[in-house]
Amino acid sequence: MGADLAVQLVARQKAFAVAETLQSGTFVIAADTMVVGPRGPLGKPATSQRAREMLLDLRGRRHTVLTGVCAIHAPCQAQALGLSRSAVKMTEFSDVDLETYVASGEPLDRAGAYAIQGGGGDFVEAVAGRIDTVVGLDVGLALRLLAEVGFPDPLPKATDVPLTPPRPRRPLTPMRAPQRV
Repeated sequence: MGADLAVQLVARQKAFAVAETLQSGTFVIAADTMVVGPRGPLGKPATSQRAREMLLDLRGRRHTVLTGVCAIHAPCQAQALGLSRSAVKMTEFSDVDLETYVASGEPLDRAGAYAIQGGGGDFVEAVAGRIDTVVGLDVGLALRLLAEVGFPDPLPKATDVPLTPPRPRRPLTPMRAPQRV
């Protein structure tokens, strides 16, 4: 099974687990995020050592972030799945910065061992694609999937939802030339 399908199926599994417990007519959104590094899917580190290894594997390189989203009209009357993909280029961060970040505990239980919306954003050089995919929920995709399963209008337009990271210290811009990512 490919990473594209796997991340969508995990999101579906999460959505069904919640939808089965809810009353009829309720809408559920669930998502799952996977980081695919140079050597394949990275998962979430359970230890500081594994977080360190993952970040070293990503340092100075490009990787892909996949976010699978599932919308369900409970109890499972309708469902829709979607996938969002972004490419991320990491900086050549120092060993000292790596150790400081790992010691903060933030990388633990994070896909790919970093949170772009947190301290891990300092390690990101550029994002090609939607930044909310890297955060963990492509808002535009989620809104489209909700509409597909019958969520009543008016749905907000994706452009109405602020998609910038909450910490404006280091703005990210898409790469001008995708081949550089």
